[in-house]
Amino acid sequence: MKKILLITEYFWPEEFVIGDLAADAVLSGYEIDVLTLQPSYPRGRMVRGYRNQFFSQQNWKGVNIFRLKTILGYRESLFYKLLNYSWFAVAASIVAFCLRKRYDHVLIYQVGPLTMAIPGIVYGKSRGVPVAVWTQDVWPDSVYAYGFKRTGVLSRSLDFFVRWVYASVDTIFISCKGFERILKVYTNKPMYYAPNWPLTVYEHGMKNARLAEKPVFLFAGNIGKVQNLDNVIRGFAIACSRENFKGKLRIVGDGSALVELKQLADTCCRTVEFVGRKPSSIMAEEYRRASFLILSLADKPVFRLTVPSKFQMYVSVGKPILCAAEGEVRALVREFDLGVDADSDSPESIAEAFLRLSTATEKEIDSWGNNAARAFSGAFDRKLIVSGILATIAQSRQNKT
Repeated sequence: MKKILLITEYFWPEEFVIGDLAADAVLSGYEIDVLTLQPSYPRGRMVRGYRNQFFSQQNWKGVNIFRLKTILGYRESLFYKLLNYSWFAVAASIVAFCLRKRYDHVLIYQVGPLTMAIPGIVYGKSRGVPVAVWTQDVWPDSVYAYGFKRTGVLSRSLDFFVRWVYASVDTIFISCKGFERILKVYTNKPMYYAPNWPLTVYEHGMKNARLAEKPVFLFAGNIGKVQNLDNVIRGFAIACSRENFKGKLRIVGDGSALVELKQLADTCCRTVEFVGRKPSSIMAEEYRRASFLILSLADKPVFRLTVPSKFQMYVSVGKPILCAAEGEVRALVREFDLGVDADSDSPESIAEAFLRLSTATEKEIDSWGNNAARAFSGAFDRKLIVSGILATIAQSRQNKT
């Protein structure tokens, strides 16, 4: 039986596709161990039923999980966020180095800081085992996108670190095709496209939205600065000022920008509904009630190359998308004809998109939904992606030996 060590800061019950991959790999005959943190995402506090122990073990669907203490407070404090990143890199590296079990492969699920690759590289180098990384966020661009200034010292340090990481791994998976253009500056290794899939696939019959008297525009997901919801709310306020516009903007989720966005909505558009975060089991009803789905991202260079996992989720739901984002995700909405797109930094353009969708015919809505069903079945099939990742990892073992 092949043994894989997964390195990730986030794992079940935190909702990421790496949990699906681990469970599917066990069903395919692999032995999977996971080295991760105590679960606290996205609220920044411990998930119910867990204690923030220094070390604990758990088994879930045949997956062995080794958990380390989480440094809490990272949601409110940049200092604690950086401290938590550093803690995992150091503590998980020590644990990885001391592991007695001999694994056949190491897979790093890199969502967030690239520093989480260090423990996997430590184990791989010390045991002569091939290491793969599944890149979800591109460094150093994502560092600058979150507000760090591109100083000479920081730029040189990050460039050196990124080159070292990708030189130290054997296989590179990328969740977005646009990442390849950035990473080619740091490595000449081949990259394998492995997109995310929706964590929950909703019933196929939900895809045909019908126009209500007052259509519901739904945003669901993390509410941070990069989600560009300030411009969405301003655009919705402009649309509401038009005589013939009818619609409700419903925002489901939680995040660091929630309070600021509520204050903005109070000043410019009181018809925005904030309903907080809801579990996946209840989201089916939210998607059923929605007429249109909002996908928005701030216009930053790194996000132009990014396809957020929300896109795959929305495609699986099959309802028309209002896209207020640039780059690859906007191109995909246009390529598959999934709805209406707008300039992400222009509230006026976003307002026109609200108006366009609010007057869409049932024929147009059905067409957008059918296009989404075709895109989902052709590009984001979970079984095909997981089997492709496992096959590529197995090949890397043969190449190393």
